Amino acid sequence: MNKVGELAEAADHHPDILIHGWNKVKISLSTHSAGGLTAKDFSLAGQVDEEFLSFE
Repeated sequence: MNKVGELAEAADHHPDILIHGWNKVKISLSTHSAGGLTAKDFSLAGQVDEEFLSFE
């Protein structure tokens, strides 16, 4: 989660992160000020995917 936080901070974007159980994480992205999804959300989601898809 530290890496997700670093990516979000660099993007000046702040997702909701829910950690539950010992091995489950849910990341919710939206731009609250825009009332929904923006290019910023898709960009950060892509960065997170790139970082963690190698773990599958």
